[in-house]
Amino acid sequence: MRTRRWLLNAVTAAILVTLGACGGGGDDGPVPTLVITAANRDSVAHATVAGVWGLTLGVTAPLATGSPGAGRSMVAWLQTQRQQAASAVQRERPTAVIGPIVEPCQVSGTTAVTWNDADNNATLSVGDVLTTVANNCRQVADETTNGTMVITVVSDTVGRVAMTDLSFDTPRHAMTLNGSVRLQDVSTNAVQTTTEGAVTVAVTLKHLTPAFIDTVKLQDGFVARETYGNGETVSTMDGLLESTAAGGVVRLTTPTNTPIRQFDANDYPYAGSLQITGQKGMLQMTVLSANDVRLDLDADSNGSFESTSTVTWDWLL
Repeated sequence: MRTRRWLLNAVTAAILVTLGACGGGGDDGPVPTLVITAANRDSVAHATVAGVWGLTLGVTAPLATGSPGAGRSMVAWLQTQRQQAASAVQRERPTAVIGPIVEPCQVSGTTAVTWNDADNNATLSVGDVLTTVANNCRQVADETTNGTMVITVVSDTVGRVAMTDLSFDTPRHAMTLNGSVRLQDVSTNAVQTTTEGAVTVAVTLKHLTPAFIDTVKLQDGFVARETYGNGETVSTMDGLLESTAAGGVVRLTTPTNTPIRQFDANDYPYAGSLQITGQKGMLQMTVLSANDVRLDLDADSNGSFESTSTVTWDWLL
């Protein structure tokens, strides 16, 4: 039953944190306000990648910490953890409210999971709520997670994930997320994530000199869709993104013929493109490999690129 499958995966998403981010974006709300220029191009590029990865990491990193790939798909994680999910449910068999269950993380720190079985039917069902609180949790040596993630089961195939000061700190960057997203199991191998209200990503790229610091807001109705198969995640995005560092709002889209593609074994995508459009100006980010990305700037929106530069994924994020 799909309800059972989704819910089993959802409860394990919470429990295994202790035991172990194309639809259309909404048209309401802000419109692009930023004029994209050579002067702010780099800030736009950093903010775009940080925002997209923030959305992916905010929802999936607690589920897949330690898995290969910086942007490991929730779909991939759900597939590999399904059997463990079933055994976790059988082991716990909750009645009403169970927990908090405090468990040590693999390296250090703890997480606490509380399971509210709303109808007290000892079965995962609509209305159940899973709350995970990470306390200096390190599942791998170089990443620390803190904060709260609440998963609410809305329907057979839909869940809501609310994040409060959910932070990920690594030697290269730090991200803190606040906000709520709607997760929809749109097929056996695909999950769609839609922001409900603005999701805020406070990001610091420590490896840059000086460090890049920004607050990125993914506006209400920002959509990311991930499909997984044969060790590869294929992603598309569409929606409005606001960057404090860049100074305004842009629209981010993934052309349907060039979705973002990433293999499990790689830290970064190896193919695809993103288009960032401002009130004036357009930046196209084309993935050349799992190492390099080309930035093409059309500052006057005449359909021709005035400048082209190749940067590394490591520089972007």
